[in-house]
Amino acid sequence: MKKVPSTKKSWSQKTKDFIKKVLRTKDSPKKIALGLAIGVFWGITPTFGFAILFSLPTAFLFKGNKLAAILGTFVANPFTTPFIYAFEYKIGQLILKAAPLPLSWDIFNLESLLNVSKSLLVGSIFLAIGLTLLTYFLVLQIVIRYRARHRIE
Repeated sequence: MKKVPSTKKSWSQKTKDFIKKVLRTKDSPKKIALGLAIGVFWGITPTFGFAILFSLPTAFLFKGNKLAAILGTFVANPFTTPFIYAFEYKIGQLILKAAPLPLSWDIFNLESLLNVSKSLLVGSIFLAIGLTLLTYFLVLQIVIRYRARHRIE
């Protein structure tokens, strides 16, 4: 029996194709960078799976690229989210000068949950703003250079 080559694309190839599609859209580099930065902002904040739903209206409101906004939300995924949330909690804890909570069943009382939530929210805002600005300026330069190299306007 002759083996037929598969026409199915791998996950990494699909991702590369999607990134190329975003880079080649007719939008300006600023709109693409803004869209990706918006997606990163919502991806980093604790939106618990609703980042795309928040990023699309925000990209529409600020006239950013919608595809790039979707792509940016994937900065948080099942593999990165636990590390992102832990880092955000630690940042918030340092800013609020909150005492670390001991790992016990007492963490599930209302006061402890509110303290964890407050630290997570404060830390996520600081991290999201920093990464959003970094993303915007970095992606802006990448798109400009990519288009110059490939002569795309």
